[in-house]
Amino acid sequence: MKILAIGAHPDDIEIFMFGILALYKKQKHELYLGVATDGSLGGKGPKKQLIAKRKKETKNGLIELGIPHCFNFPDGHLGDDFSHKKIIQKYIFKINPDLIITHHINDYHSDHCNLSEIISKVSGHYFPIIYCETMMGLNFSPTYYVDISKVFEMKKKAILCHESQEPKRFINLVQMMNGYRAAQCNSPIGTFAECYYFKKSFPFTDISNLLPEPPKIKPFNIQNQVGFL
Repeated sequence: MKILAIGAHPDDIEIFMFGILALYKKQKHELYLGVATDGSLGGKGPKKQLIAKRKKETKNGLIELGIPHCFNFPDGHLGDDFSHKKIIQKYIFKINPDLIITHHINDYHSDHCNLSEIISKVSGHYFPIIYCETMMGLNFSPTYYVDISKVFEMKKKAILCHESQEPKRFINLVQMMNGYRAAQCNSPIGTFAECYYFKKSFPFTDISNLLPEPPKIKPFNIQNQVGFL
């Protein structure tokens, strides 16, 4: 399969989507990675130097998955220019993916929201989309969970490549969020899960054959604890 993941900023794929992509990579699927903006608002110092640094960080962070395509749209202004939509649409249709992964429209950052809307509109009935979790899971109701425990150390390593972003705080973030999502499946402490949202729309009513297996649910038993509880 061809799997296309598009994040709004350098480091978004690593934080929100890396686990499922690493599993797809292990299954020998073709991965295509897109980074929409230049990340120029994510730090101090000369703008050109910051852009170059963040591009290098995301290439290093995603090296285990592939080489990202950087659109270089201005950070904080994704979608302000109508050409952004046309460029993203051309990129998607050139790849012709079996599945797209991107941000949810309810996320906290305007670039995340605008990217989600653009991809939803241009994909239409041509490509199925799953949406990654929002920051801290706010305004997000997942419909699919994936166990990323076996690739969680890879995810942490990828996040740590973003030195300009003080990445240890994002390690704490994913340990908490992905640990909590695993606990929702009653997986034991020390396991991790990412979660996604899929909205059924014609002709994509069931895409389970496109997704990695979900976590095995552990029964809740007072006398014999086998999971988180």
